[in-house]
Amino acid sequence: MKALLPLVLMLLASPTFAAITVFTTANHPAINADSETRVIFLDAPDRLQNAMFGQFSSDPSSAEKEAKSGLQRMSIEQQQQIVEAWQGVIAAWKLGIEKYPAVVFDDVDVVYGTTDVDIASNIRTQGGHQ
Repeated sequence: MKALLPLVLMLLASPTFAAITVFTTANHPAINADSETRVIFLDAPDRLQNAMFGQFSSDPSSAEKEAKSGLQRMSIEQQQQIVEAWQGVIAAWKLGIEKYPAVVFDDVDVVYGTTDVDIASNIRTQGGHQ
């Protein structure tokens, strides 16, 4: 047990890195995001569904048949893509994101109006003032 104490103290003293998430759309990609930055495209569910299903008929009964047929043809990978896309939208909703683009630090601090992680980090550092 005593041998673990130095290791635990080193872990506690190591620097922590901010978890950064950029909430945006495909038309406004993240800028200055590194490999650790999570990027969530809020328009991903619509884009994926349009790509997979296309435009549905305006007739409700035909649209229902088209949707059922499309669902039966979906691969496991496509299903997973849809699920992950909606998980990103749900994450934004749970965090209370009011508009996009938004850069979120540690699921707490939010900087709206930019997808540039460096700019958002500077604004955050300056207490929300640019």
